[in-house]
Amino acid sequence: MPQKSKNNLIPLDICDETIGKRIARTRKEKGFTQKSLAEKIGITRSRLSNYEIDRIHLNDDMLIRFAIALNVSLDYLVGLSDNPTPKQK
Repeated sequence: MPQKSKNNLIPLDICDETIGKRIARTRKEKGFTQKSLAEKIGITRSRLSNYEIDRIHLNDDMLIRFAIALNVSLDYLVGLSDNPTPKQK
């Protein structure tokens, strides 16, 4: 269960979808199974499932790995943008 913040921060109202749900939806849209995406990232299918149902939170490194594997921008993955296209280098 997620820990309650010790800070008195107001909730961000940036997206109707959690990061985990956005990952799951994007994974399905891109045609990945949980197993195939987990293998691409280097984690277990069980761990991927826990990320998708928001049982565990993603750290920065994992967010980047998911963005690269799914070929989407970090802003899209965390709900700051509706444009999934990553910026070109």
